[in-house]
Amino acid sequence: MLYNQDDRAARLAIPLLEAEGLCVGDQLPYSGKLLNYTMNRHCEAEGRPYLGIELRQDEVAIPAQQANWAERLARLCNRVALSLS
Repeated sequence: MLYNQDDRAARLAIPLLEAEGLCVGDQLPYSGKLLNYTMNRHCEAEGRPYLGIELRQDEVAIPAQQANWAERLARLCNRVALSLS
């Protein structure tokens, strides 16, 4: 889970993913504070909550895995958005 200054969405998302039995890194494998132009420009500058998710490539190697992650991330984003509103 990556973020720059605004960690509101990440704080909600991390425990939700962990509850699904996933090992979730907080600012790993690198910090969102180092790679933050998009976060700064399009989110933080406008006060929009956001988060960045880094996935291992072997988790999305085949279409079935991609579909699984798409469903998981859609569910996650909806829950986080509802919690933030």
